[in-house]
Order: sequence, then C-alpha cells, then structure tokens
Amino acid sequence: MTTAKRNLTLSKGGLLYLLLFLLLASSACSTREFIQEENPEGEAEVEAEIPYDGVLLAQVVFDTVDYIVPSEQLMQPFIKEFGDGTVVDRVMIRKVQETKEDEPAYYLVGLGMQNGAYRSMALQLDLAADNSLYLSSKGSRHICRSSIGCGFCYFTFSGNQITGCECSSRAPGNNCEHRYSENNTLLKDNPRLRSNREQEDKKRRN
Repeated sequence: MTTAKRNLTLSKGGLLYLLLFLLLASSACSTREFIQEENPEGEAEVEAEIPYDGVLLAQVVFDTVDYIVPSEQLMQPFIKEFGDGTVVDRVMIRKVQETKEDEPAYYLVGLGMQNGAYRSMALQLDLAADNSLYLSSKGSRHICRSSIGCGFCYFTFSGNQITGCECSSRAPGNNCEHRYSENNTLLKDNPRLRSNREQEDKKRRN
C-alpha cells in the first residue's frame, strides 16, 4: 500500500470517528433537553412554602409566663374549638417538663364544663429563641373528656409531651377519654387579638 493510500484510509477512519462522536454528542444533548422538559428546574419547589401563621401570645421571663394577649380573649375561641357546647371559664399557659433534663414544652390550656362533665383542651405552643410563645395552626391538640362522675382530669405526660388523660378519682366508671389531633383551628377566622399593651394604650387615650 502506498503512502498516499494509507493516508487516505486514515483520513476516512478519522472522519468516521468524528461523525460517530458528533452523533453521540447530539443524542446526549437531545436526552438532556428531554429530561429538562420533563423535569424543569425548580420542580421540587412547585408547592409554595406555606407562611408561618403563629400568633404571639406570651413570653417566658425567668421561668414565669408573661401574657401578651389576655387569657380572657381566648375563652370564646376555645368554646368554638370544642364545638360541642363546652363552656370554657379558664384559660392558662402551662409548662410540661417531667425532669430537669427534659426540654420544657408549653401548652395553652382551656378548662370548662359540658352538661356537667369536665372538659379540658391543651394546644402545644412554639417556643422561639427569645423565649416568646406562639400558637400556630400546626400545634398539636389534646382534649380530655371526662365521665359525669369524674370531677377533674389530669393530662399525663412523658418528657415534655402530653400522652393521655387520667381522672382524679379512681372509682369505677370515672374515666377520661383522650382525643388527639395534629393541628388546631383555635385562632382561625377570629378577630385580631389585642395585646395588653394595646389595651393599656387605649385606656390612656380614653
């Protein structure tokens, strides 16, 4: 084989390799374009992040709860949250902490009666870095429903979490039913709560 023929053969071989390379590259680009069309950037963020709906209720100051929103304003929302005719006459914030090693958790608690039977509800609050306490619709809800003979129900807990209800009387037939929900609607569609400061300012203006 002459040198010219050998060079021509090599040129054809190189051309074939070049064409094969371009074909593969084109196929890869088409595949990437197809994938991008099927999975556009940001598909994982299609669902918009739901904004936090927590409402500031109080602040923990040296292990004491300083109410920013008066508890009296929360009685009617609790009555609506029970939704069974329970009349709520007391609202408070309570700390749950089984041992000093456990991180404290705070609950907004409403107490009342329904046809002579004791009722209580506890909603878990969010504790911020500055020790402010917020109630969000994502806060868990615990309800104690007592029998007529049970005058009072205690929330039972483990660590810093409520786990159930227990009647103060151990007599047969006196019991408490525990109901749990992962969220609550206490402050949904309710008028804007007025803080203690706003009420004090209003009194000064009047």
